[in-house]
Amino acid sequence: MEGSAPDYVTAQLLGMVNQDDISAVVQAQRHMLDRFEKTNEMLLNFNELSSSRLASMTERFTQHTRTLADMRRDLDTVFRRIRTLRRKLEKQYPESFSRCHEAGAEEEREGRREAARGAAPSAGGARPPPPGPP
Repeated sequence: MEGSAPDYVTAQLLGMVNQDDISAVVQAQRHMLDRFEKTNEMLLNFNELSSSRLASMTERFTQHTRTLADMRRDLDTVFRRIRTLRRKLEKQYPESFSRCHEAGAEEEREGRREAARGAAPSAGGARPPPPGPP
């Protein structure tokens, strides 16, 4: 007996496989593997660049946040000093202070009226627009 039935079936199945098709599949898989490796390397480079940029931007953001916090504290100090001076002046010169306050309130009301009419508010002696080109 030359071979058993399973050997015969196996040989027949192997004979049905086209080697050109197998080679084409292997070649396509290698091509895809190359593309995936290149894509993977590009993504790694992108992640590395993004990470370094994120680190530098985080540092700058933190620095700017500190600057803004310092500016806010400075402004709070300035406004607190202004309020203190204002109270002091109000106690020393109550009559003059009340007149200034009334004049400021009147200018504000007038500015609102002019704005409602569509005109630019006059800020109590506002400068005329600069002359045009000659």
